[in-house]
Amino acid sequence: MLSEFKLRGSWRKIRSKIGIRSEKVAIRSHVPWYIKFGGYGIAMGVAAAVAWFVVDNSYRITGFNREETTQQIATLTADKQKIQLSFDATKRQLNDVESQLKVEKSAQAELSKNMSQLQEENASIKEDLGFLRNIMSAGSVPEGLSIANLKVEADALPDEYRYRLLLMQGGQRKLDFKGKVQVIARVQKGAVQTTLSFPLDHELRAAGNEIEFRYYQKVDGRFKIPEGALLKSVQIRVFGLPGFEVRGQRSINL
Repeated sequence: MLSEFKLRGSWRKIRSKIGIRSEKVAIRSHVPWYIKFGGYGIAMGVAAAVAWFVVDNSYRITGFNREETTQQIATLTADKQKIQLSFDATKRQLNDVESQLKVEKSAQAELSKNMSQLQEENASIKEDLGFLRNIMSAGSVPEGLSIANLKVEADALPDEYRYRLLLMQGGQRKLDFKGKVQVIARVQKGAVQTTLSFPLDHELRAAGNEIEFRYYQKVDGRFKIPEGALLKSVQIRVFGLPGFEVRGQRSINL
C-alpha cells in the first residue's frame, strides 16, 4: 500500500510537469466608460480651478497689485494719446509756418528783384533826364532824329544781352516820328564771324512793335546770341514808316 501511494504521488508530479498548464487569472470588477471619463473630467476641472485660483491670487502672494497696475496702464495710455494729439497739432503748425516762410521768402525774392529793376530803371531815367537837360539848356538839339545814351550789357541769362537807348527828334517837330528799331549784332565763334539781326528783316516789316513820339523816346530790349559765341559789336538802326528808310544809326564796340 505504501509503495502504491508513493507511485501515485510521483505520477501526479510527472503529469503536472508535462501536461497542459493554465495561466493565473485575476478577476476585476467592470467599470463603464462614461463613469471613467466623467471621473477624468472632474479631476481635470478641479486641477484647472486650482491653477486659476493660484494665478488669479498670485499678486497677494508676491505683493503685486493688479488693479493699480491696470489703472497705471490706462493713465499711461491716456497720456500717450494726449502727447500724440499735441505732436500732431505741433506738426501741423510747423508745416503751416514752413509754408508761410516759403511764401514770404518767394515774395521777398520777387520784391528784391522788382526793387533791383526799379533802381536800374530809375538810374537810367535820371541819366536820360540829365542828358536831355544838358542838351536843352545848351540849345543844341540836332535837327531830325538822333540816337543817344546807347548801352549794351550782359543780362541775367547766359548769352543774353540787354540794350537801351534814347531817341530824340530835333528841329520844328511838327509831326510825331513813327518807326521801328533793329539791332545788328556782330558775333564771333571760333574763327568765324557772323552778323545777326534782331528782329529779322521779314519780321521787321511785319505789323507791330512800332514806336511813335514827338520829342524823345526811351527804347530798350533784349537779344540772345548763339551759345559759345562772343559779341563783338552792336549797331542800332532806326527805320522810318511807312517807307522803311534808315533815319538814324549808331554803333558800339564791346
